[in-house]
Amino acid sequence: MLNLTIAEVAKITGAEPGAKTDVSVRELCSLENAREGGICYVTSPDKIDLLKELKASAIIVPEQAKGMELPFAGAILYAKNPEWAFILLMKYADSQKQKHTPGIHPTAVISPSAKLGADVSVGAYSVIEDGVTVGDGTVIFPQCYIGKNVTIGKHCTLYPQVVVREECVLKDYVILQAGAKIGSDGFGFTFHDGRHQKIPQIGNVILGNDVEVQANSCIDRAKIASTYIGDNTKIDNLVQVGHNVNVGMSTIMCAQVGVAGTTDIGNGVILAGQVGLAGHMKIGDRVQIGAQSGVISSIPAGQVYFGYPAMPQREAFKQQAMLRKLPELYKEFRALKKQADEVKKLSFFGKLKKLLGF
Repeated sequence: MLNLTIAEVAKITGAEPGAKTDVSVRELCSLENAREGGICYVTSPDKIDLLKELKASAIIVPEQAKGMELPFAGAILYAKNPEWAFILLMKYADSQKQKHTPGIHPTAVISPSAKLGADVSVGAYSVIEDGVTVGDGTVIFPQCYIGKNVTIGKHCTLYPQVVVREECVLKDYVILQAGAKIGSDGFGFTFHDGRHQKIPQIGNVILGNDVEVQANSCIDRAKIASTYIGDNTKIDNLVQVGHNVNVGMSTIMCAQVGVAGTTDIGNGVILAGQVGLAGHMKIGDRVQIGAQSGVISSIPAGQVYFGYPAMPQREAFKQQAMLRKLPELYKEFRALKKQADEVKKLSFFGKLKKLLGF
């Protein structure tokens, strides 16, 4: 529960308050569930009409709305980016929640050779093996497993049932949501003497600063060297990253993406839901790949691809448009074929008459 004045909201968000400031903000809310004491936002002047029935006590609107007569009786704040201003308010509200008290739960099993920094929290039934290093302020929730010689940086958060296998490295401010698995063996086998023979996976995984891996996603350790995820990259639920994959900074991988081994993904790439990437190829910086696309070859920087197999989006959309016309084209083809078959049955003079229109 919040209790902020409009002046305090303005200080937190950087928004400029309007004339009315004698309002108290007690909660954050959406436009759909707004009520007295709440604050919400609109992103565009085109949505100003939504304010007519709004029951919130305060609203953050775009700067372009200054000077407009808004149909809203509550307090108004003007922001260059109302959504970001609201996110700053969310961050403030989240920071006011009670955080974990540092300490080790009595049921946790921690090797004597592990080194834990200041203000570390380890939850019930978690296991920390030999040679592990955990940085200051990191929170390890219950039922996590940290393998031998793992390095975890400062202010990381590992939610329940996270597994970080041996030798892996998490840099600072990494978040692993529940059930994430870091450093499982890569899917490496060779067919020899009539059998699939396992190839030892002796590398590790390195997660850069401010990486977040969400629930039940798996990042495989490298065959040799490292599977690497760059700073600020965000990986959604149920994503599979294969061995020796290299991902750049600030890349987004949405739910159910699958990346085969030894693929190189650049900075600022967006992989939409259920994208599949074949192995041993390069995806350039700032590439965007549409949902359910299958990528079978490298893509240069800055391109937007879609489809299966993935191709430049404009070309893919043209093909989709043509496919929608196929039933009509097929009907026309059948009609023309029928006419041609009828002409074939005619005598020479009959064909001539038909051709001349007699």
